Amino acid sequence: MADLLMSVVDAVSLALVSIGNSFLDALPGIFAAVIFVIIGYLIGIVAKTIVVKALQQTKIDQWMEEQNLVGAIGNKEVSGIAGSIVKWYLFFIFLKQAVEIVQLATLNEFLGFWINYVLYLLGAVVIVLAGLIIGRYVRNAIESTSHSLKRIAGVVMEVIIVYIAIVMAIRTIGLPTQVLELAFLIGVAGFVGALGIAIGISFGLALKGEAGTFIKEMKKKKK
Repeated sequence: MADLLMSVVDAVSLALVSIGNSFLDALPGIFAAVIFVIIGYLIGIVAKTIVVKALQQTKIDQWMEEQNLVGAIGNKEVSGIAGSIVKWYLFFIFLKQAVEIVQLATLNEFLGFWINYVLYLLGAVVIVLAGLIIGRYVRNAIESTSHSLKRIAGVVMEVIIVYIAIVMAIRTIGLPTQVLELAFLIGVAGFVGALGIAIGISFGLALKGEAGTFIKEMKKKKK
């Protein structure tokens, strides 16, 4: 029993010593990685400031307000959103490089996976934002016409565009989209069918009076 206990103690001691040595060996890399992350964060802040200023010079925020598109992105300024995306993208790029500097296989594999996932997620956010803006722009263009169904058509087109953007974003981060694509096709088919029925009914009602007049004239001729 004593020998077994001593074996366990020796194994634990060796494991702790190995971990300690690995940590000491990696300590310079950890220090360099921390410096790298801080530099990346500072560069991200500077890049955000540059992007925000540059976009503000183009007056894109004013254009968004004039086109009534701000509501589609939560009443936020495009310049600020773009700046934040650039900032965090650069930060996670530097973080990825910092993780590789540490040279700990398990840590590199674990954090590397999630950092790549966040980078893809930022790309997906850009796609969704573009879909929201384009969808609202198309809706506003349709609602500015004089068509009797302009509001319904505008909302439907906006929903379709945003839905497509969401599906593309989900595909970007590597998740399956077959169910969403099938649901979209079914929804579009149902909408087209309902629209066809509505047009047929309205067309029939529009010709109802003319058809009645035509039938009366035919009866008169027979007499």
